[in-house]
Amino acid sequence: MAKNRTRDGMEINRIIRAAMEAGATIRDGKKHASVLNYAGSRPCPIASSTSARHMVAPWLAEIKGCTNKEAYQAIQTGYWHTQ
Repeated sequence: MAKNRTRDGMEINRIIRAAMEAGATIRDGKKHASVLNYAGSRPCPIASSTSARHMVAPWLAEIKGCTNKEAYQAIQTGYWHTQ
């Protein structure tokens, strides 16, 4: 799989776009390409080995206060359908 996609095929730039829209900040990681940060929450690594459905969607749902399904849809499209 290409390096610009996660293990389950999601484009990393869409994940980052959705996370930034949710209020997260992005920093470069040492072991992962990028790390998502949000005040009061644990960091969430993003790399080609990351599973967006199992790692990123629950993290985004927690910081955004929505369901995992809504967060995964935001990852798929790169923006939030519900505000």
